[in-house]
Amino acid sequence: MHGLRGYHDLSRHPEGERLPGIVIVRFDAPLFFANGGIFDDYVRATVTAAGSDVRTVILAAEPITEIDTTAVDELVELDDFLASRGVTLIFAEMKGPVKDRLHSYGMSARFPPERFASTVGTAVDEATGTLRGDLDGTPWDDEP
Repeated sequence: MHGLRGYHDLSRHPEGERLPGIVIVRFDAPLFFANGGIFDDYVRATVTAAGSDVRTVILAAEPITEIDTTAVDELVELDDFLASRGVTLIFAEMKGPVKDRLHSYGMSARFPPERFASTVGTAVDEATGTLRGDLDGTPWDDEP
């Protein structure tokens, strides 16, 4: 949205602009056996609704405080689904202990370091190959 820093839900802010080729999703809960399927379905539906030009899905993972083996299985199925469509899944702002859990589940080869970004903005910059800063393209440090 012009004039408002950050990335916003277009269903709540229809005046916003979608970043071409990118879908940003957020799931505000731990991922575990009871909601892993819901998460998977949510991301698939969001990507499908966004159209065929999607090349990157950025999971704003900061609110995910835990992940269990069942949820990891769902995450792998989601990653396979996205890859079959030519889409890369990137984790942004994932907490260290959750990354450690993924590693302990043997997911380091599937989700290597380049699939993680320190912030959503960094993930967007890497996906677009530009330094976007604000959504209108103005770098943060040039703000008045």
